[in-house]
Amino acid sequence: MKPALGIKPLRLPARAVHCIEDGKGLEVTAVSGTVWITQAGDIRDVILARGRSFVLDRQGRAVLYALKDAAIVVAPAGHIAAADSAASAVWDAAA
Repeated sequence: MKPALGIKPLRLPARAVHCIEDGKGLEVTAVSGTVWITQAGDIRDVILARGRSFVLDRQGRAVLYALKDAAIVVAPAGHIAAADSAASAVWDAAA
């Protein structure tokens, strides 16, 4: 995995929506808070808690909804190292 340093978290207040178009292959990581993800044409719902990631596996629209105040990172899969201690320090400061 590549280091997460230099990747800035996107803050989402509670009940905020963030849409990603044609994001197949992008990895979404919850830096803080809880985020619900749904993708076009997919019956699954994905809930990410802090430190959890999900790789979008569909083209079309993905909708991310902050269940409570959250911060997320969206980057190409493999660019985010949730267990990396250096990244954790940066993410803690963003939370």
